Amino acid sequence: MEKVLHEMIEKSLQKRISYHDYMESVLYSPTLGYYMREKEKIGVNGDFYTSGNVGDSFGRTLARWFVFLIKERGLPPNVVEVGAGNGKLAHDILGYIKEEEPLLWEEFTYILVDSSPYHNKLQQMLMSPCKQVVLAADLAECPFINGILFSNELFDALPVHVIEKEKGELIEIFVTIKEEKLMEIKAPLENPHILSYLEEQNIILNEHQRYEIPLKMVSEYERMTHHLQSGLLLTIDYGYTEAEWKEPAHRLGSLRGFFQHTLVNEVLERPGEMDLTTHIHFDTLIKLGKKNNLTLRGFLEQNEFLLKGGILEELKNHEETDPFSQTAKRNRAIRSLIMPGGHSQYFRVLLQTKNLDEKVTLFRE
Repeated sequence: MEKVLHEMIEKSLQKRISYHDYMESVLYSPTLGYYMREKEKIGVNGDFYTSGNVGDSFGRTLARWFVFLIKERGLPPNVVEVGAGNGKLAHDILGYIKEEEPLLWEEFTYILVDSSPYHNKLQQMLMSPCKQVVLAADLAECPFINGILFSNELFDALPVHVIEKEKGELIEIFVTIKEEKLMEIKAPLENPHILSYLEEQNIILNEHQRYEIPLKMVSEYERMTHHLQSGLLLTIDYGYTEAEWKEPAHRLGSLRGFFQHTLVNEVLERPGEMDLTTHIHFDTLIKLGKKNNLTLRGFLEQNEFLLKGGILEELKNHEETDPFSQTAKRNRAIRSLIMPGGHSQYFRVLLQTKNLDEKVTLFRE
């Protein structure tokens, strides 16, 4: 991977590449990019956890809520998951519906969208062949979506540009080579797309504030809104509102690496071998949704969302003394998802609808 990066930089006109191009390469280059490599990434043997890997209760709660939306709120029985990863979350959702809703199961469709051949292979291994499941490499294979379109920790894994305010001027941070090492280099901000983003989102940086510009998130989100004809767009991720980005704690931005469950601040280390991630810009998604004819229906902390979705229905009474029984492990996982300071404290849930009657409530009242 380092050889590829060195060649990219040497061939560039100014001997530098943007952070966006760096991340695009180290995360998504065929065979060499982190997400494209044949390597376990999620779980105890990987580099990070997702909510869907904390037992099966997260997926079963989503499934329970999806069933409510389909059976009692009239949404079509179609679910599309963008950035489906290893397929674990889809497996848990499908398992619940097959087990609990056999009649709905017969007309249900679940499409997993993921560009990684390695992830596609894992999905095939995990899913039993059935008419309900479709694997797709790109959202373009789902031109018209009516139903539920959702992502879980998708946008935090997309490339970003990095800018900073220094002596009252905006600069962009690039990646270059010095003494055979990847290093940062600064230059005046000239990218018109970044300048347009800052103007459209009415963003003003504080002095010495570093800030990620999610142009890829914008383009991918707008693709999703265009493919959704009617129904629900559900975004689950970690991120901040614009007011929160201005807090001193976030002055240095949020771009980080994760390697074997250890946070890495030096993001130019181990290119292609570790995950790179940023906190997403929720206000941007809300504004873009309104621009693309979506209606904001909720912006919740993940634990609140799970409680509304019925996760407590997954708790089981038991008198077993074995702390490693399936029931005991599931109950502990549920508590970790809903208790203050647990896994959900980092995540938020954005609910937006398109061509859906605003009088239709999304949760049981």
